[in-house]
Amino acid sequence: MNSIVLLGEVLAEPELRYTPDNLAVTSLLLSFPSLRPEEPDYQVRVSSFGELAQKVVDSCHVGDRVTVEGQLHMNVVERDGRKEKLAEITARRIHHLGSGQVLSLTGMSEASTAVRDSGTESFSPKPAAAASFSPPNPDEIPF
Repeated sequence: MNSIVLLGEVLAEPELRYTPDNLAVTSLLLSFPSLRPEEPDYQVRVSSFGELAQKVVDSCHVGDRVTVEGQLHMNVVERDGRKEKLAEITARRIHHLGSGQVLSLTGMSEASTAVRDSGTESFSPKPAAAASFSPPNPDEIPF
C-alpha cells in the first residue's frame, strides 16, 4: 500500500495543463519543515488530475497551509549527465487548514462537516462514493 499524508505550505501558484487526451493536470510546489533547524525547508511537487486538478487551481494559492493525502512516487530525471530521484505526490484529497475546505476526487467543501469538541474545530469528509481513478502515464504529463 502506498499512502502519504503531508502538511505544508503552497510555495507557487498551481499550474494547470492538459494531457493530449484532454485530461486536466495540476502541479504545485509544497514546502514542509526539515528535521534539522539548520537545514532549509523541504519541497515536494504535488500533482492532481481531472476534476480535482481544476478545483486545486481555483482554490489553492501561495501561502495556503494544506494537508495533502495521496500516493508517493519517485521519478528519475537526468540532470547534467547524472540521474536524480525526485519525490512527487499524486493527490487524492487536499484539506485547507483554517477554512475546513476539502478538495477530493469525489467532491469539495460541500461534502465536509465541521465538528466542534472542547473549543477545537476539525473537519472530516462525509462518506462519498468511491471514484475509480488511475493517474495517466507520467511520460504523458506536459511538465
